[in-house]
Amino acid sequence: MTCDDFRAAYLSDRMTGSHRQHLAGCSACREDQPALESARRLLADSLLWEEPDGQLEERMVGLISGPASLAETPPARRRSWRIPVAAAVAALLVVSLGVWALVRTPGADWRIPIPGTSEAPAAAGVVQGWNESTGTRVVLDIEGLAPAPPGSVYELWFTRDEVHVSAGTFTGPGEVELWVGVSRGAFPRLWVTLEPIDGDEAPSGFTVLDTAP
Repeated sequence: MTCDDFRAAYLSDRMTGSHRQHLAGCSACREDQPALESARRLLADSLLWEEPDGQLEERMVGLISGPASLAETPPARRRSWRIPVAAAVAALLVVSLGVWALVRTPGADWRIPIPGTSEAPAAAGVVQGWNESTGTRVVLDIEGLAPAPPGSVYELWFTRDEVHVSAGTFTGPGEVELWVGVSRGAFPRLWVTLEPIDGDEAPSGFTVLDTAP
């Protein structure tokens, strides 16, 4: 599941267990959640979907013109502005979200294959990364990997020598977006392990994909 899939489900209030699992493992989506919640509440307002009357253009011009135009407009008409203004805000929100999605998804700064190991010889994937000021946004796309057994997850690691930094967890093949607070330039090895769900934060050593030769 990608972050865009999660955002679409969140805004449409169609969250499933898979979406909640993605949220638990994706720091970027957790960071975006307050803004998404505000947007969802706004979109849920029935006033946004009221059909504006034929005087929309005139009223919007009056609104932009300032206090003088407001004073000249009868109170009954001023009250009816609420619906078209809300509709305009909704349209602006949709456009802003579209621009935001485009800004967040430029071409990757780097891309590298991640082959399966002897533990998962049918597995293969590609890792793409976007270098950002606070770390690296990662999209991992894997094929041929069996779903993680109950009570376990897969985990992507960035490694330099004996230093291992987790980039997050997932449960099976497909595309997943993760986040890690380091750069690949400083942590060149990328690898995926099968991890039991327990209190041990160190890699298990059961490696299923690895960029190291």
